[in-house]
Order: sequence, then structure tokens, then C-alpha cells
Amino acid sequence: MTRPLSAMSGALRFATLLLVGCTFNAGGLGADGSDSATTLDSTSNTSPNTTSTTDPSGTETDGGPVCGDGKVDKESGEECDNGQFNDDTKFCTSSCKLATCGDGIKNGSESCDFNDPNTPECTMGCKLASCGNGVVDAGEQCDDGNMSNEDACLDSCLDASCGDSFVHDGVEECDDGNQSNTDACVEGCKLATCGDGYVQEGVEVCDDANTVNNDECPNSCASASCGDGQLDAGEECDDGNTIDTDVCTNQCKDAVCGDGKVLEGVEECDDGNDVNTDGCTNMCDLAKCGDGFAQPGEECDDGNMVNTDTCTNTCKNAVCGDGFKQGAEQCDDGNMVNTDTCTNTCMSASCGDGFKQGAEECDDGNMDNADACVMGCKSAKCGDGFIWTKAGGMEQCDGEMGLKANTVCTMNTCQLQCEPQSMSEAWGNCDGNIVSNGCEADLKVDEKCGECMKMCMPNEDCTWNSMDKWICIQ
Repeated sequence: MTRPLSAMSGALRFATLLLVGCTFNAGGLGADGSDSATTLDSTSNTSPNTTSTTDPSGTETDGGPVCGDGKVDKESGEECDNGQFNDDTKFCTSSCKLATCGDGIKNGSESCDFNDPNTPECTMGCKLASCGNGVVDAGEQCDDGNMSNEDACLDSCLDASCGDSFVHDGVEECDDGNQSNTDACVEGCKLATCGDGYVQEGVEVCDDANTVNNDECPNSCASASCGDGQLDAGEECDDGNTIDTDVCTNQCKDAVCGDGKVLEGVEECDDGNDVNTDGCTNMCDLAKCGDGFAQPGEECDDGNMVNTDTCTNTCKNAVCGDGFKQGAEQCDDGNMVNTDTCTNTCMSASCGDGFKQGAEECDDGNMDNADACVMGCKSAKCGDGFIWTKAGGMEQCDGEMGLKANTVCTMNTCQLQCEPQSMSEAWGNCDGNIVSNGCEADLKVDEKCGECMKMCMPNEDCTWNSMDKWICIQ
């Protein structure tokens, strides 16, 4: 026998559930009407003392469990049971089945259900047809459910393709969304490069898509020109750099002496002219003494290392006193001292050169033996064999030198005197000019003092004096 469940108070109903030993989902009975579906093990929810159950219609029945009693009876096919909160729009339906896509009911997180005849636009994933729902709907080429434009499916649900303005990661190098091949991204969504056959505007001058370097378009895709590293017509060389001091100039000419460019490591200078007497010779060497060219400041330059010719190694004309013996020079000691072995006239020191050197007593530079310096550069003196009559000399004779008729020369004073013959007879100097003509006549012992041209005066006596000669004395 059954009676309407409505006749029972809520408290009684709750008590009845407790009495039969049933469990319940407090959340399912809560005032907030939670969606959570309660699924229980049938063995834990079944009591041998069960006497009554409540069916979905809200009527109490005697016997086994029914859908809506808040207990999941798997034996009867229940998948869930939230009691009075079972709802076809929630996760546990009114038939105690878990909501699933395709069950014909829009529930849970579903936007629709493809088995609901009222929503024919519903996808198999129970989502309304739209790009980005992860399902390829009518009119879509693809739908990967994300917003990335770098994979195979764009956020517009179109297949990624070259020209769509999006760079397909791992497939395209670039994608600028246009058909121009003169910008940075060319056909095939490849980055523009020299050799792709397309002239990149503002970057390349040409692009012939080959690897031939000596045609009209070199591999640099620039106009053939000096400095492109390629030997073009009219060029002697092309090293592709801007260094003007290597073997190839910036005019693509072989570096040579005289081109005005200093070849590093080879030339010392290069003034670009053919003048040898400026600072740079025609051999591109810096001007220096010994290069064979008389440069400013040089008196000569014979290009050799010989100091004994007319041009010394200091590029000075050979002169006496330069320290090098040249030409008619007997010596050259490079100083201004005349009393050493080489005079300032570059003659070897010698007696008679006018300079007193070494053991010389004098040197008056002449060959006159009548002055104070005689042959052998000896100082004049009585007994040297030379009659010293000049420069203060008072000699009348010297040894055998200067003797006159009937005279002798004194040893210490070098003076002439008449030669005595005997105590009774002697030569006499009657005219007083013994230096010119010596002694003239015999002197005899008599009052008249001999027969000399000059007789003694009456008041003079003819006397033999201590100088061993007869003289007239008063």
C-alpha cells in the first residue's frame, strides 16, 4: 500500500531516511541546489532492513531503491543520484545518469548536445559551431582550438599558407602577406638573399641567381666595381678591401713604386714623382746619405761607403781635417792641432813645416840656416856649423864656415880673428874689415907695427896682446 509522500512532513521524511539506514548527499539537499552528482557504491547504500523507497514522482513505495532517493543503485543501472537535485541540465540527470555529450540533453559545461534535435548546429563535441572550438565545422579548413597563428591552423580556422602574413613555425622563414619579390621576403616565404634571383630593393643592385663571379652581376649582388673582390675588365687586381697600402690599391691597380701609395712592408715612402733629390727617391726609399743622390743638406752623395774618395760617408766634400786621408793628403787626423804628427794642412809632420813637433827644438818653416833655427830644427848656436847672422845672431864664422883670408874662428864666440903666425910675425887686419877681406899683411915687430896698410899712429905702440895678435894701442 502506498501513500503520498507529501502527507509526510520534511522532518518525518528525514527521520524515515535515517531509520532505514540510508546515506544521503548533504550538498544535494542543500539550499544552494549544488550540481555535484552523488555516485555511491551500491553495496554501501543498500540495507537489509530497507522497508520503503521514494520514486522520482515523489511517492513513497515499499521495496527496493529508486532513482531520486539520493542513493546510487548500480544494480538498477544508476550512475548517480542527487536525490531531489537530479536535473537534466546538471551533471546528474533526472534518470540518474551522468550527463554526457550525445545524451540529447544540454547539461554541464556543454554549449549544446548534438543529439538534441533542437540544436542542429551543435558539434560532435557538444559545442556550438565556431572557429576555435577544436572541431572542424562547416566552412572551416581546420580548427585546432588555439589562438596561435604560428602553427598549421590559423586563428581564423584557415590552413596556414605562404602569403597569409603569419610565419608558420618550422616551415616558413618569413611571411609578409604580399606577392612582392623585391622586399625582404620573397616567393616561397623565404628570406631574401643574394642569389635567389630577385633584386631586393635598396639592398641589391642585381641578382642573376648564379654563382658566376665575373659576369655582369657578381656573387655579391652589387654592380661590378673596383673593390668587389672580383677581377673585372680593366682591373689589374681586386682584393675586395679598402686598404690602399697593400699589393692592390683602391683603384684596383697593382701597387708599384711611384703610385703615391706606400706599400706596407716593402716601400719606405712613395711621393708619386720621379724626383730623386727630394725626401723620397725613385726607388721609394727615404732619402739618406749614401743613396747616391745629393739631397738638401748634403754637399755630395756618391752612393758608396768609401771615405777616402772625394765624398765622405757623411755626404760632405772631402777636405783636410775631415779625418779621412784623400787625394794628395799625406795624413788627416781630423783635428786642428799642428804640433802632433799630422799638421792642419794634412801633411805629415816634418822639420821645416813651420810647426815645432816632437824632439824639434824649433821649426821656422824655412831652409835658411843663418837664422835662429837651423837645419834639423835645431836652435842656432856657435859650433853648429852654420853662421848665425839673422834674428839676433852675431856670429862672423862657425868652425870652417865663414873663414876669410888669413883668419881663424874662435870656438866659443864664432868671431873672426887674424891667424897668428909666430911671436914675431902675424897677419893683420889693417883696414878694420876682417869679415869682408880678412887679414891683409904681415906685422913685424918694430916701432911702426909692421908694414900693414894701417900703421900705428905716432902716439900708438905696436903690442902683442893677450888675444894673440898685434895691435896698436896708445
